[in-house]
Amino acid sequence: MNEGVYGEQATGRVTHGLLRLSTAMRSHAWEWAHGAQLTPTQGEILVLLMQRKGAMRLGEIARETALTAATTSDAVSTLEDKGLVEKRRAVDDGRALAVRLTARGRTTAKHALQWPHFLTKALDTVPDDELVSFYRILLKTIRQLEVQEQMPAHRMCLSCVHFEASKKPKITSHHCALLRLSMGDADLRLGCSVFEEADLPTQKRSWKIFST
Repeated sequence: MNEGVYGEQATGRVTHGLLRLSTAMRSHAWEWAHGAQLTPTQGEILVLLMQRKGAMRLGEIARETALTAATTSDAVSTLEDKGLVEKRRAVDDGRALAVRLTARGRTTAKHALQWPHFLTKALDTVPDDELVSFYRILLKTIRQLEVQEQMPAHRMCLSCVHFEASKKPKITSHHCALLRLSMGDADLRLGCSVFEEADLPTQKRSWKIFST
């Protein structure tokens, strides 16, 4: 079989498989949100605020969730009415508003993290080495979508100034200089609260090492 044709078929089948996963995840997200009397978007904002471990401006929330400013503002206002978030003046700019979780909001955010457990149970049946390979593919795919400006940039280890990539992580671990952590491929984070974006040459070098 022609390699180009096979590659096209494989890409199409992977894409179709991801779409089917997306359908299942969307269905479970709405099921959880209905029970919590929220929308999936509102739940996503709560989880984002919890993961960032601090207040965020509306613009930051909109950027990281790929929502419009109007949708973000409406969702945050609803969450505020429910007593799950509160708005305060930003510490670094008294003219700007920042959003943070209330105690009730933190509890709800923890519950929101549980809705994908149906997928976790399925992945638990996959051998560890295959899971690590799958995660590497996901990271590379997300990176390409970021480069193509098809999705917002993530606070990933591989794009962080503190990250030191290893050419052979199975032998010598990756390293986080800030947290002083040794990390395998499976430990790399998609979102880190202490992330600091590296310059483009450093990012390209880290991703090149990771991709070899």
